[in-house]
Amino acid sequence: MNIKAIVVIPAKSHSNRLPNKNITKINGKSLIEHSIDYAKSSKYVKKIYVSSDAEHIEKIAYQNNVKYIKRPENLLGEAEVADIYVDFTKKIDCLQYDYLIGLQPDHPDRENNLDKLLEYALNKKYMDLFTVNKDGSRNGSVRIVELKYLLEGKMSRRVGSVMDNCTNIETPETLLKARQKLE
Repeated sequence: MNIKAIVVIPAKSHSNRLPNKNITKINGKSLIEHSIDYAKSSKYVKKIYVSSDAEHIEKIAYQNNVKYIKRPENLLGEAEVADIYVDFTKKIDCLQYDYLIGLQPDHPDRENNLDKLLEYALNKKYMDLFTVNKDGSRNGSVRIVELKYLLEGKMSRRVGSVMDNCTNIETPETLLKARQKLE
């Protein structure tokens, strides 16, 4: 398959529920680095960006040989993550890529192979594929959006979901759960 994907990892510096969440380490790696490694595991991913507002997160990106993009203030706090992806496409030339992949860092124990998810999205002709919890609610682990529709501002009509029994780190208890799962 000839798939070209670009990844954006939205990693704000401030978290209301769990301070310094995105730089918290599990098995010697920050949550951001777990997402970077997951993105690097794909043969289809051509570029990886970390989107943030903080210099210490910028350093993590560069130390891991990925690009960094400064996030505007209006997309900090509790901004809708989809708005971060749209903003990203306005700042980065995405025309040569087929898919934008969003990887929220607070899911370090993803269970799906990224290449298989991309192939599944392509085979099913999904414009938007996202991961869900066992109850069917979106979890932010992986979101794959066909770029041509995002760039045209069109609403996704072919949407699919895949279960990912990952941990959504929001509290010290869920952080401990993810640590135990990964160690």
